[in-house]
This record gives sequence, structure tokens and C-alpha cells, in this order.
Amino acid sequence: MLLFLRLKRRIGFWVVLFSLVAFGNCSGLGKLEWNHPEENKVYNLSEGIQVRVSHSELSFHSQGLETSIMSMSMEEAFLGGKEAEAKVGYSMAAFSFKDTTIRNCNQQHIEKMYVASGNFFIEGSVFGSNCESKYKVSFEPKGSRELDFKVEFDDKSLNRVVFQILSDPEERIYGLGEQFSHFDFKGKKPFLFTEEQGIGRGDQPITTGANIVAGAGGNEYTTYAPIPHYITTNHRQVFYENTGYSQFDFSKSNRISVEFWEANLEGGLQGTAWIGTQPRELISEYTNKTGRMPEMPDWAFGTILGLQGGSKKVTEVIDEARDKGNPITALWIQDWCGRRVTNFGDQLAWRWYADESLYPDFKKFVNMMNSKNVKVLGYINPFLADTDPKKPGGDDFTNPMLEEAKKKGFLVKNEKGEDYLIQTVGFPAYLIDLTNPKAVAWTKSIIKKNMIDVGLSGWMADFGEWLPYDAVMHSGVSAKNYHNQYPVDWAKLNREAIKEAGKEGEIVFFTRAGFSYSNKYSTLFWLGDQMVSFQTHDGLPSAVLGMMTSGVSGISLNHSDIGGYTTISNPIKNYHRSKELLLRWSEMSALSPVFRTHEGNRPLKNWQVYNYENELGEKSQSDEETVEKFANMGKLHYALKDYLKIYVREASRTGIPVVRHPYLHYPNDLQVRNLKYQYLLGEDLMVMPVISDGESQVSGYLPQGEWKHVWSKRVYRGESRVRVDAPLGEPGLFIRMGSRNQKLLEKSFGMAKE
Repeated sequence: MLLFLRLKRRIGFWVVLFSLVAFGNCSGLGKLEWNHPEENKVYNLSEGIQVRVSHSELSFHSQGLETSIMSMSMEEAFLGGKEAEAKVGYSMAAFSFKDTTIRNCNQQHIEKMYVASGNFFIEGSVFGSNCESKYKVSFEPKGSRELDFKVEFDDKSLNRVVFQILSDPEERIYGLGEQFSHFDFKGKKPFLFTEEQGIGRGDQPITTGANIVAGAGGNEYTTYAPIPHYITTNHRQVFYENTGYSQFDFSKSNRISVEFWEANLEGGLQGTAWIGTQPRELISEYTNKTGRMPEMPDWAFGTILGLQGGSKKVTEVIDEARDKGNPITALWIQDWCGRRVTNFGDQLAWRWYADESLYPDFKKFVNMMNSKNVKVLGYINPFLADTDPKKPGGDDFTNPMLEEAKKKGFLVKNEKGEDYLIQTVGFPAYLIDLTNPKAVAWTKSIIKKNMIDVGLSGWMADFGEWLPYDAVMHSGVSAKNYHNQYPVDWAKLNREAIKEAGKEGEIVFFTRAGFSYSNKYSTLFWLGDQMVSFQTHDGLPSAVLGMMTSGVSGISLNHSDIGGYTTISNPIKNYHRSKELLLRWSEMSALSPVFRTHEGNRPLKNWQVYNYENELGEKSQSDEETVEKFANMGKLHYALKDYLKIYVREASRTGIPVVRHPYLHYPNDLQVRNLKYQYLLGEDLMVMPVISDGESQVSGYLPQGEWKHVWSKRVYRGESRVRVDAPLGEPGLFIRMGSRNQKLLEKSFGMAKE
């Protein structure tokens, strides 16, 4: 885990010539020239979809629904192209982009529109100063409410495409993958590029400090797992297939524009638009196209204790936790492969075999834990670490896997054809080239032999967002397009290794980096490296938001490191995990699909869920109250197992997430649209986590119906705001009365108290 860092055939028809239209536009696009008809036209396509053309608008409609699937203005250009060159900064997977336009075809001419074989086509040209190219836009119905579209330029040197559609002023925008600062993107201008999310992401003073030191502070849009997909409150949905860098502009009240880079290398801009009647239907249609995450095995519903330090320590801590009644079902030991202490903290030896000095006779250790009904999880990433020449006193680290990968040509190259050395936070390393089939097979063999065969039941499949923009890939694909695809192929590799080993449904790996189609391959996501803080953009609140946003875009199973990860010691302000933060985070995580801890990158600086003192006299920061309260949250999470399994199974069949923004069930409630830090677990349990320090109460909004407060048993009428007591161990929880799971939930909370 590393810290910071950071979208046909012809049967022609002629329109009636009337007058020439040429209107301007404030979004970067210019005028549109076309000969429009005297009267509005309606054209019938396949699958019952209609095209309606008027003086002002071109729109696609599903029969029976008045809201359009997609519409474009006919009073201004909706299409443009550019030739541009980007200057890209790269520092530990924190990227910066400065784009210089060489030619800008920002004006549009429509030569003809026609129907062929049930599809709709627009042809013409885009033009501007020293810039002109013919284009073709095609629209192909894929169902009565689904429409594929594609934009192609004749001039392949145009490496930027701008596409604009209409929106309604009150139409809210949700999705875009895993986002940590916003749920509604109306009025915003997000960019999508997988990278380290950054340290702070706007929270101060840490963001400024991280930017000064390494340019790694991030901002409100930096994320590990962006996805060019969104739904709207008009029950529309758009997904772009392209994998290059993109910029979305939702800042105009009645326009949505997107600019994709390097679409010319992918056969043009390609995407799909849908119309529906409610948001869950849209998510189900989207995941039917892009894939759904599988069900989890039974052991994944218990407490997963994240520890490191060797077999003696982890065994003692596990035994203590179980003695307190904590239902430990798995031990996650990221240091199974060995440790390297760097200036950042406790890091790992990125060579993918067991470290027998920390865990003597590792396979026997795993078997011993399994005999206690505790599964063992490990760690892997697509890097291979090298010796650190800058380490004071020298570095005795060796990595035979790296030497083998170099010899066989399995590593990503730089523009000189050399293995691309990447300076990570603690040491130099090299990325495995996932476009090389032999490198993929080799990596899968390592996973099968060194991880699955020794008995591991899962692992963190870390990273995926570090591919340099100027890397040279074995397949010849441009890294400009492959960068966002890399984490998807990393998840695919892990999933294939499990399948080839015959362990599907038994093993769980969790990823943090992702892009389109990640949900097809990952078995579980986690939210990455939040700060150990209550701050908005990179602390506990951001984890709540990340679970909800990612769920809209197909990541149906997600969770976070309990207590956060990134720990900073600084003269201006220390970011060390407090007892209160740890316990509040454990409350939120108990009410999520997976309940897993992490010690953080500086374990001795952070409050922990266990008491332990090693042979050097180093003692964890904790107390008996913490151990007991954490055990209570573990019991609560495990007591919800039967309830959670209902929605994990539903997610595998429909793509609808387990953690849900209330909008997914109450789309017509305008108050619900403004909610940001409360969620539904499944459909019958409203969760209002405490996300600020020093609070003993929590407030929120309850939608239609009656809701019973779990702790006081008081029933509240819906469509109202409430404020309830929330001491440590009692987050805001409300059961929907009369729901299909009311009795199951009441029984589960009763079990948790026993």
C-alpha cells in the first residue's frame, strides 16, 4: 500500500433546405452550420427508438418515455476535434497535465443525416483556424432503451475529441467511479485518470506540505479508480469506452461536454447511453454490459485482522482478540513477503515469496491458522523492487524475481528501450508489462505457486495506477491509452490465476486502482490510503463517500482500512491515529461489506485495536476499552452476516451495490439528493456514521416510511430530519419498519449484544 500518491449501410434521406444556422457556444465549441428542415422530423430506428430533429435539437427517444436517451443542440456545435500536445509531470504516480493546442477544429458543419439498417448517421466536417476534417457519427440502438454511439475523424492527427450533449438545469450527476469529495457533479469539471489519490486532497495543512515536498497533495478529483460513467436524476446514463485521459464539464446548467485524449488511437470516441425509470435499473443495465463482482465466501464476513511483525506477534494478537469474543475469521499479513524499513515507515519487500525469517515454515503457519478456522491473506503488487543505492550504509536487499524478469524481458520499458526504473516512496522498482502474454503467464505462475499453493485464501492486489505516461509497452499499445487499462488487466491477471488454480469462490483479492470493467474482474475493492484523520477530503468522511460513488459505477463490493492508513509526523501537525478515530471508523466499517483493519504505515504512532509489546519493549498504543469496543463492532458486523449475504448475492446478480446512496431507493425525494455522508446498507438499514471528532450525537434525514432507531427503539416518521445520541459504539442506525428484512435485522442486532 503506498501512500500518496495520488467515453451502415445507407438508406439516405434528404432534408428540406430552409436556412443556414450558425450559433456560438460558451464551452469551447463554436458555431454549427446545417440546412435544417421546415418542419420537425421523426425517424424510426430499430428497437423502437426514434430520432426527433427540430430547429433547435436532435434527440433520441425510447417509445413510451418522454425524456430523451440523449440529445444534442442544433444551435451550436456539439462536436469538435483538436491536435494537441500534453506535457505530463510524473512524481510517484501523482500526475500533472499541461495541454497545448496546436490546431482546433471547434466549429461544425453537418452535410447529411441519414438512416441505414435501423441505425442513424451524421456526416460532415469540423473546422477552425488551420484545421479541418471530415467526421462520421453513428448511433446504433442496442435495445429499446440503449444506444451505442461512435465518433470518427478522417484526420487521425486530431488526438482530442470534444462531444457535447444537452442537460436540464435541475439534472444532478452521480457516479464517475470512486470519488472522495463529491457525490453530485453538477457544476463541476472533473478529470478522470487513475493515479495516487494524493495526501490530503485539499485538506490542510497536509496538502500544501505534500505538494511542496513531492507534488503529491492531490485535489478534489484525484482518485485510484475513476470510471467514465454517470447516471442522472432524469434517469439517463452515459458510459464511454475510451481509456485515455478525459475531462468532463458539468459546469453549464444545460450542457454536458467531455473531452477525451488519444481517442484517435482507439478507433474514435465510443460510448453507450441508456434511459430508464429508476436508478437501480440503470446500474443493473450498466453492469450487465461491464460485468459484476462475484459473491464472497463465508469467511469474508467475519473480522479480518490486519497485522504484521511475524508469527509470534500475530498469533498472540489473534488469540487475544478471539478471547474477547471478536469473531476473527481471517488474518491479513501484508508482510508475509518480508519488510523493508524506509523513511516513509514500515514497507514491504516487493518479491513475491514467503519470508521465512518472519514466518518460519510459512505453509505450516498457514495450516495452523486454518486449524483455528482463521484464513490467512497476503499481499502482492505488479512491481518488483530493486536495491536502494541511496540507503545510508548500503542496502543488502536482493530480488531474484527481478533478475529473472529483466533477463526474460518482462518489464515495462522507457523510450530508450531500457527497463523503466520507477522511484517509489521507499526504493526503486520496476513494473511488470501486462501487455506481454509471457509476463502475464509468469506472474500468474508466481501467484499460484507461492501464494495459492501455500494456502493463502486471499490477498491485497495493490497498485496498478503507476504506469508512466511515456512508457513503452510490449504489445505496441500507447501508454497514453493503456495507463487507465493497466489496473483492469492487473485485476484480470489475479482473477485468472485463481480460476486456473480451481479456487474461484474460495479466494478473495482486493484492489484499489481501477477503471472501466474493473468490476468484471475484481472480487473486492478497498478505498486505498486515506489519512488517519477526520478531515473531509482524505479522512473518514471521504471513505463514506467513496463507497457510495463507486457503487453507482459498478463497484458493488467496497470497504476501507479501519482507521485509515497514511500516518505523517511533521513539526507543523502530526497525523497520528487517535483512539476516537479508530473506534468511529470501526463503527462505519462494521456497517459495510467487509470489516478489515490496517496498522498504518507507522504502526507505533497509531492507536491500534490490540495490546502488544515486543521483545524490544516497543508497545502498541491501545487499551482494554479499545479492544473490547472493537470486539463489539466485530460482533455487530458478523451478526449482520445473513443480511449482508442477501445483498452481496443481489450485487452479483444485478450489480446494485451493497452500500447505497439513499437516492438509489428514493429518487423522487428532493431532500435525499442533498445527502452526502449517510447511506443505506442494503435497502432496509439506514446508516448515519459519526464522521467528526468530539461528537456524541449524529443527525441526518429519513425518507418516506417509518424508521426504528436501533439503540433507543424509538420509531421516527419519515420525510424528516432527526438527531439522535451516538456515543462510542452506537452509530446512527435505523431499521425500515415493515420491510422484508425488519425481523432479520432486529434479530441480528439482538445477537450482537449477546
